[in-house]
Amino acid sequence: MVAVAELLYDKDLTVIIDEPVDCEHVESVLAQVLLDRGLVRDTYAQAIADREKSYPTGLDAGGICLAMPHCDVEHVVSGAICVGVLKSPVAWGRMDAPEETCEVSLVVMLALNEAHAHLEMLQKVVGLIQDQDLMGRIVASSTPAEAYELIGARLA
Repeated sequence: MVAVAELLYDKDLTVIIDEPVDCEHVESVLAQVLLDRGLVRDTYAQAIADREKSYPTGLDAGGICLAMPHCDVEHVVSGAICVGVLKSPVAWGRMDAPEETCEVSLVVMLALNEAHAHLEMLQKVVGLIQDQDLMGRIVASSTPAEAYELIGARLA
């Protein structure tokens, strides 16, 4: 299992999305950031979209919701995390009830280069989403650097 600390995450992998259209749009924007950095293959965005249809990744904490899209390792060049802060929430299929949606405001997209590494990150993300005060401050961030400073240590 890859240690979370070995996943690349920096302020340039943090994106403020002012006008998100839907979950597919958000996934496409974040996947393009990873592709532009050379961290994923050109098959990554489609693999994320396909997996999300079968296994949605929205987490509903009863307040500010989060999604954690990821896909199989063959679509990844180098392990990384890309975070999207959505200025207006979008409906996202729930991980625990796929037929239902939750309104997601924060997306932690995983580019994992080892199978099952998402389980360790899921623990960190659950810890993050349980801190709704911090989630509120992250979602209120006006710059990627501000969001990165708030979230970076929690995902390390």
